[in-house]
Amino acid sequence: MILDIWNSFQRLPLWVRIWMCAVLAPTNMVPLFFIGTHPSAIWIALLSVMGMLVNLPILIRERGFSAALSFPHLIFWVPLVVILLTRPPFLEGISGAYASVLSVLLIVDIISLGFDVGEAIKWLRGARDIA
Repeated sequence: MILDIWNSFQRLPLWVRIWMCAVLAPTNMVPLFFIGTHPSAIWIALLSVMGMLVNLPILIRERGFSAALSFPHLIFWVPLVVILLTRPPFLEGISGAYASVLSVLLIVDIISLGFDVGEAIKWLRGARDIA
């Protein structure tokens, strides 16, 4: 199973693998380091990480990468982006490195969601192939 998932990952375009490993995953894990620095940090980290973590059962079931992996991103990162864009009162007082992290997180997740919407539509239309 792990070999199937690895082989599927290797069949993804190079730019997608670089995006996922060098940008998307690390950016969405960084909020974990800020838990406890601000009251909202746990919620930001939870939404950020869950968008990736919930993909594990899908990867295992599918034995590889498919457009179905877009759905957890949509479920968890749309609310995260809305929170980061609207800056409700519970984000007040954030500054310094954490503010910079949240800005980068917002940009990266908006870009990802742009891809995810297209992938989700493809999956709903029947494109259920594994890479």
